[in-house]
Amino acid sequence: MPGKSVPFSVRLPAEDADFIASLEVSGAVTPSDKIRQIISDARLRKQTGQDFNDVLKAMQEDLRPSVDNLRNLEREAGVDSELMHYVADWLCETLAEFMCSPENTDDLVRYEARLAQRAVKLTEYILRLAITEDAPCFDPGLMTNTTKRIVELAHVIDAQNQKEKANV
Repeated sequence: MPGKSVPFSVRLPAEDADFIASLEVSGAVTPSDKIRQIISDARLRKQTGQDFNDVLKAMQEDLRPSVDNLRNLEREAGVDSELMHYVADWLCETLAEFMCSPENTDDLVRYEARLAQRAVKLTEYILRLAITEDAPCFDPGLMTNTTKRIVELAHVIDAQNQKEKANV
C-alpha cells in the first residue's frame, strides 16, 4: 500500500509553470501528476538493479521528442533513414541495459557480455546496411564509405587469428 501523500508547495517562474503545463507526460494530465511522474522517473534513474523494461520505457520517453522531430522532418523531405531509427531504438536499449547495472560482483561478467552483445548488434546492423550500394539512409552511399575501416580492422583481426592458429 502506497504511503500517505504529503502536500508540497513550490514557487516556479512563469516560464517553468508554462513548461510544466505544456509538457506531455505519459499518463499525467495535471501539473501535480506531471511532477509526480518526473520525480518517479528521477528516482528510477538513481536506483541500481532496476527493471529493464521500466528503464527502457523511460529512455524511450526521453528520446521520443527527438524521434518525433526526425519523423516530421523525414515526412516533410519525403525521405527516411532506417539507420537513424535503428540507432534510436538501439540507444534506448543500450542505455537501459547500462542503467540496470549489477548490484554485486557476481553479475559483472554477464553484465559486460550483455553490453558487448549490444555493441556487436549495432555493428552487425551497420554492416548489413553496407551490403548494397544504396542503403536506406539519407545518404545512400553512407554505409559503404563508413564501414571501410570496420572491414579493414576485421581483415587485420582475421590475419592475426590465422597466424595464432598456425603457431599452435
